[in-house]
Amino acid sequence: MNDHDRQRREVRRNQMVGLLGGLITGAIIGNSWPGVREAVGGAGGVMLWGAAIGASLGSLPQFEKAGKVITRSENRAFNLMVGLSIPTLVIGVLAVVFVRR
Repeated sequence: MNDHDRQRREVRRNQMVGLLGGLITGAIIGNSWPGVREAVGGAGGVMLWGAAIGASLGSLPQFEKAGKVITRSENRAFNLMVGLSIPTLVIGVLAVVFVRR
């Protein structure tokens, strides 16, 4: 197994641990605070959001790499912020293009 495969396997493991941790945390929060559960669409919504946030947290090093590709900077915090903003910008553009009022 080469180094690239090891890195990819580690990233997937981090994402899966984050996803499962977020799923469980979301279920606990949804059961503890009914207001949160109702605000995001019931128990399924809380668990879905928890899983998505957990998987994203497991992918933080990848967001940093994506930011570094764009900024070409060695500032890790700045690269992370730029990397995290990429999905937000893409979703925002898609919302403007496809959502009609």
